[in-house]
Amino acid sequence: MSRGKKMTITFLIVALVAVVVVTAVWWRVFFGVANPPLTQTQVVVQSSTASAPASSAPVVAGENPPLTEESLAIDGATFNVEIASTAIEQARGLSFRPALSAQSGMLFLFGTGSVQTFWMKDMNFPLDMIWISGNAVAGFAQDVPAPAPGTALWGLPIYSSPANVDKVLEVSAGTVVKYHIKVGDTVSIASLP
Repeated sequence: MSRGKKMTITFLIVALVAVVVVTAVWWRVFFGVANPPLTQTQVVVQSSTASAPASSAPVVAGENPPLTEESLAIDGATFNVEIASTAIEQARGLSFRPALSAQSGMLFLFGTGSVQTFWMKDMNFPLDMIWISGNAVAGFAQDVPAPAPGTALWGLPIYSSPANVDKVLEVSAGTVVKYHIKVGDTVSIASLP
């Protein structure tokens, strides 16, 4: 074997070892260490009218802590909505929550309009998903069921919006029918007092 071939083989072996080492270090940095525990918040609610003891409701690991709230109106219906604007807040969504009150919801804000996809991972109750483009309803997915316990991730249905959706409102199942929400309805958002 010529000296040039030996050098080429040696170079390839060194390069391969370097790639393996860099990949191993990268893997260790990003995947080898478990995520630190999520911050848990304890909320204490005190009644101003009764003398009953205050109750507390800890946030479940993986659940969004209470987010900034706004008032959202779709024609005649008004909702107090939590705003999910970061990737983490959006990934957590309403997962793990036990329920959602009738006039509440979560509004997902995206930077640009496109097809938005949602699933019901770790959800405990059914939803209506209202797709919003600009300041108008662009469509909806109604009565989206919570998954059965033990459903594998690959078994969860994906719900896709129409094109050019930049906001998605999740509300209790039946809201679209209850308030006669239809495509083209005007959506307005205002800060809560």
